[in-house]
Amino acid sequence: MSAAGTANAGQNMTGPDTPPSLASVQHLARHQIMGLASMFLLGMAANLTGLPAETSGAAHLASIAFLTAHALIALGLVIGTVMLLRAAARLGSHWRRHAIAGATAIAVAVAAGILTLITNNNWWSYTMAVGFIAALLAYGSLLLPATAPAQDSLSPSTPQGSSNSKGHRRP
Repeated sequence: MSAAGTANAGQNMTGPDTPPSLASVQHLARHQIMGLASMFLLGMAANLTGLPAETSGAAHLASIAFLTAHALIALGLVIGTVMLLRAAARLGSHWRRHAIAGATAIAVAVAAGILTLITNNNWWSYTMAVGFIAALLAYGSLLLPATAPAQDSLSPSTPQGSSNSKGHRRP
């Protein structure tokens, strides 16, 4: 079922008053977070077993499986990022800004992951981890409710016919 279909089927978990486009963005953001969690675990597993060139036997097969799954989920995250950007384009700047930040972080993480494999440089691996954290924060922020602008422009210290510090109403 697509993200739009989930919202239309009444299965969204964002609330009854959430517009379908926002529900779609939040649905996609949840999937991106699940993909990122999977990437983290697979990356740690691949790191523990070593690269296929460094292993043999069962560890060699496990390493190939972990790296293959890691690459396939990375492809899924890239596709999900495009879908999320398209869904967020119809919403306000708050949602678009966080979707763009997540997309940028995914692009950095994927590029750094490819460079890690090519160069065997641990700094690229570190950059990939930074991209992972940034994407997790950006997509996690899409699940939080947007803060509404202040109702009035008065500062909290400006009296407006309210009570004084002892709770008595001013005349």
